[in-house]
Amino acid sequence: MDKYYFLNNKQKESNDDLKKRVKGLLAIANIGPYEKSDVEEYYQKVSHVICELKIQMNKLKDYLHCWNNIEINPKSGMKIMESKFNTKAEVIKNLDDVEEELKEWIKLGDELDSLRNKIKNFNKAICFSNIRELLKEKPDVKIGQIEREAGIRLGYMSRLEKEDNTAEPSMEFIVTAAKLLNVSVDALISFDLTSLTSTEKYLVNFIEKLRKDTMLEKINWDVESKFELNKGELDINGNSFHPLFSLEEFYRQTECEYPEQVNECVYVSKSFGPNTCINDDCFKLRLKNGSTLYLMDIVKDVHRTNDKSAFAIEAVMYVPGGRTQVLATTKDEYPIGNLLTNLHITVKEKMKHPQVNKDAMYAINAFMNDDLSDDPEELPF
Repeated sequence: MDKYYFLNNKQKESNDDLKKRVKGLLAIANIGPYEKSDVEEYYQKVSHVICELKIQMNKLKDYLHCWNNIEINPKSGMKIMESKFNTKAEVIKNLDDVEEELKEWIKLGDELDSLRNKIKNFNKAICFSNIRELLKEKPDVKIGQIEREAGIRLGYMSRLEKEDNTAEPSMEFIVTAAKLLNVSVDALISFDLTSLTSTEKYLVNFIEKLRKDTMLEKINWDVESKFELNKGELDINGNSFHPLFSLEEFYRQTECEYPEQVNECVYVSKSFGPNTCINDDCFKLRLKNGSTLYLMDIVKDVHRTNDKSAFAIEAVMYVPGGRTQVLATTKDEYPIGNLLTNLHITVKEKMKHPQVNKDAMYAINAFMNDDLSDDPEELPF
């Protein structure tokens, strides 16, 4: 039985094509401009697909109910089943497939809805205030230059800034401003840069560059598995093999009235202290001179089910010599916390795809180009 029994081939192809286009839009939106009309159009189309899949799922549940009745009373429901499915297993398989597909479409719908809300919450005054602030920091860039490169008449921004002008700036203007001022579109329109401290601005630029370069595949992250990290292994001297972990004596909550004193090798987080477990795979990026940036996906060791406050992402910088510093957490106030969340989502999504570092690429390129030079050993090709 084919996947999605109730969809014909044209519908399947149409949905697959729509999914590719939506994912493309979401990828572009992470690093640059997107059209408001596209977001709204795709959101409506995705909503329609979700409705179709829910209808399919309900029908399949009805068929499953029929098969369950057949097992009890063979004559019950047999006519409706004979023309649709040969076995109960086929119904269950189709139901599982549709449920999985529905989850993926709901996720796409949620991401599109987030973009819609960002558009609705667009504040022209904040955007222009940010441009003025960044122009002070980059005196070599002029407002006229932005307008010219955007293909807009001089004085465009001044006209839009007038109180009685309700028009919004064009996407070409915003994108050009972001490019010349070396800031992401998201940072330019999402929050008030003038309210940030110099350190916050520094971190905003750092996190935004990490996300942009990750999207453009300029950098390759390494994965540290949840399983290996939660082992908390020590050497014979009682020192952790991992630079962010250490042997700590602390109290952990139990089901009893009193907490239990434990001695374990743990990651001492800024969010939860030593009462921290690794929630999922973490990512690291080697920077200059051996310094390493870690994105730690953590959870409080004892917490209530569905307690969102018990989860966090922390960006930690390790510098050779044993020095570490937590740069940011998702519990930080807006915008740092939000930007770190977006960075982690971007890295996690990118790491689902194959990664090839420079050393491996060098070896592959040599093979592809039949380059046998400067190798002291005989090669098998």
